Amino acid sequence: MNQLEYVENAIVQMEKYLKLPITIVDHDGWFNSRQKGLIFDEKRKSHRKLALCNMVFCARCRENCRYKLNALCMKEPHPHYTVCWQNYGQIAVPLRHNNIHYGVLYAGLFRQTPNPAPDMPEAVKSAYKALPLYNEDRITEFMQVLDIFTRGLIGYLCAENILNLDYDTRFRKLIEYLENNYPQAISLNDVAELLELSPAYASSFIKQMSGCNFSQLLRGIRIEHAGKMLISSEKNLRQIARACGFSSEFHLSKIFKQQTGESPSDFRRRNKG
Repeated sequence: MNQLEYVENAIVQMEKYLKLPITIVDHDGWFNSRQKGLIFDEKRKSHRKLALCNMVFCARCRENCRYKLNALCMKEPHPHYTVCWQNYGQIAVPLRHNNIHYGVLYAGLFRQTPNPAPDMPEAVKSAYKALPLYNEDRITEFMQVLDIFTRGLIGYLCAENILNLDYDTRFRKLIEYLENNYPQAISLNDVAELLELSPAYASSFIKQMSGCNFSQLLRGIRIEHAGKMLISSEKNLRQIARACGFSSEFHLSKIFKQQTGESPSDFRRRNKG
């Protein structure tokens, strides 16, 4: 079994364990055009393998799952339960590593109501009734498992050099600089000078590479380090905010909740427990 077969087999086993179909949609060609070959095959990359999605698939479906939800997961990098324009639910989990957003793993398709809408075609009604019904507790369990699974998946792709990260060394240089200097005040002009680019081009470059703007990238790195300090130290929130480049503990709390979906105190309690 080669590396890509190993990855695909792991996804298949997760599908069997959760009894949910899994689709992986990349951002900006990370798993396709930026690689020497396809990492995931066409069937893995499309919701159309799902009977119901295949019946109703259109441009609005592509817009929702390839662009809208990718943007959501870049802005709020934690698992989401989302409902599409056709009122079907699914779990969306960001695929991220070292503050780069590579895409989204989608799991399941859920019906929001016990019965289909009266105006649905009979074939669609039948496929709709076959979907599992939304259950908040089960969805929460699925998201926790998938959050851990996606971290391992993207980590393996990077560690085994399956995911090609070497096509632009400037971005690695940028990440190293931010990781070494995140407690300090860093501006876009500082980064532009480091990369030997104009501020406008540096901003465009960062957006292309990471899927977010410079401020969001820097905040993500600071939040990541704040999370580590919450777990590994007894420092209070004010001390952690100062050590991670935030203006105050209130600023840290606000951004932390936006980025992770929970407060610093809840995060510390859950992970220390």
